[in-house]
Amino acid sequence: MRRRTVLAAGAAVLAAPLPGLTPQIAAAASRPGRRIALVPLDDRPVNVYCPTMTAAVAGVDLTLPPREALGRFFRPGDGAAVARWLGSVGADEYVISVSMLAYGGLIASRTGTPTLESARANIAAIPALRAARPGAQIVVHDTIQRLALTPGNPDLEQYVAPLVEWAKLYDQVENLGQEELRPRLEAVRATIPDAVVDDYLTARARNHEVNRQMVEWAADGTISHLVLSEDDTAPVGLARAERVELEKLVGQLGVGRRVEVFPGADEVDALLVARLIAAGTAPTCRVEYAGISGEQWTADLEGIPFAENIRRHVKSVGGTVVHGRADLVLMVNTPSANGNQRAADLAAFARRAAALTAAGESVAVVDPVFVNRADHDLVAELEQRVDLAALLSYSGWNTGGNALGLALAHATARWAFLRRSTSGLGVPALTGPGRAHAEYLLYRFVKDDHWKNVIQKAAYAEATSRGWNPMNLTAEQKAVLDGWVRDRLAPVTRQYFTDHFAGHHLVLGRRGATTRTAKLADITGIRIELPWDRLFEVTLEPHLALA
Repeated sequence: MRRRTVLAAGAAVLAAPLPGLTPQIAAAASRPGRRIALVPLDDRPVNVYCPTMTAAVAGVDLTLPPREALGRFFRPGDGAAVARWLGSVGADEYVISVSMLAYGGLIASRTGTPTLESARANIAAIPALRAARPGAQIVVHDTIQRLALTPGNPDLEQYVAPLVEWAKLYDQVENLGQEELRPRLEAVRATIPDAVVDDYLTARARNHEVNRQMVEWAADGTISHLVLSEDDTAPVGLARAERVELEKLVGQLGVGRRVEVFPGADEVDALLVARLIAAGTAPTCRVEYAGISGEQWTADLEGIPFAENIRRHVKSVGGTVVHGRADLVLMVNTPSANGNQRAADLAAFARRAAALTAAGESVAVVDPVFVNRADHDLVAELEQRVDLAALLSYSGWNTGGNALGLALAHATARWAFLRRSTSGLGVPALTGPGRAHAEYLLYRFVKDDHWKNVIQKAAYAEATSRGWNPMNLTAEQKAVLDGWVRDRLAPVTRQYFTDHFAGHHLVLGRRGATTRTAKLADITGIRIELPWDRLFEVTLEPHLALA
């Protein structure tokens, strides 16, 4: 059975595309006082706090749907309510996650429960918005469904690994002709109930049709720009086959300049916010690596060389990768060619970052080597050698594409603001964005390293020792662990500020030969809690005072 047959079987019916509209698209100018409306992928901090802070470091107001409309964990958001909000919010520009609008969020998009008909009814808000706001920038992202189910559901936990293996084998056998793998394909399929596979294929087929609709809307001008992100992908699998079909459609419709397809997902809200903030500036980016070239390395859970993923992410913020002098320097941690050279490579990388920041270069550090955590050895070198407050951004969170996109979004938005600061913004207009920039930097270092490498591991052990599932807590268990995490993460955050930020001077803006700065004085408060009933992520919101 060929791939198209499987897609059709999963969806049952493939409705005809909704009609699109052809507006006149106006370029958004970088200006103060603008308002961006965001429909986030879901309500986790990476999709709410991170894009909010990306906007804040540039002095831009970000508005989101009512929190109750976004759902929470296994409770889907209300796509119809989000669609109504889109029609009423009134903004200058829009960033829209189709996963939230169509299905109620990322987790809901991985199940076959939302129908294709209900998804189409919800996403009709996009052409309606275009009709009402013909000159607005409407940038959209949708996910190519990942291979795995969402962990935490005890009824499905045992099928997570077999289903991933089956999805890879199916692609290898049916699409790539590797017949020698057919016996293994059939053996694995026999271990998974029909109902589980049917739901999985129904979700994939429905999502693929909506993916195709987005490409068509990019072609007819309904959408100003589109990102299709591959959520936790691999070199082979059903997601690969879907991506190939979508890339073929992009080529057929001639919209390659307005559509990006790349590995990632959670970073795209922030990335597209940064794209709008930097509109018209076309930032150039030079890439430097700690170890081997990104042309030679593919990050875990991705299917293309990391250098290519960098080029696609940079394009999505309106920039280009160049050699030589550039607006931004992306310093990317990659594995060393020789393990014995690792310590020397990281030390040299940190020294280079220190030299560049001291010379006034705009440096972003991307840390994609390990999935779901920072490279602690790298962070230790940066702490020892680099003025962390002088960096434009850092991220080591989750997959390679996630880490790349979050660091790039923060750096691009902050660079665009500093570039605009030369046009005469006064000190009061510079202070708020500067404070937000320092808060976001502190958040990233503490969360990606100390939380992920130390405190989260201890929290998992604590939950397990009590007989609790760290990925699916009861309300009572979450309340206990909220306090447990807060008691440990708050003092670490305060100490990190004291050790690496307090007393450092923060660049607020520039005017002519004058660089305006402020001293980082104190940490005035910290909000900490588990956003969902699991220990995978944490809400960490530090608040700083400037002298």
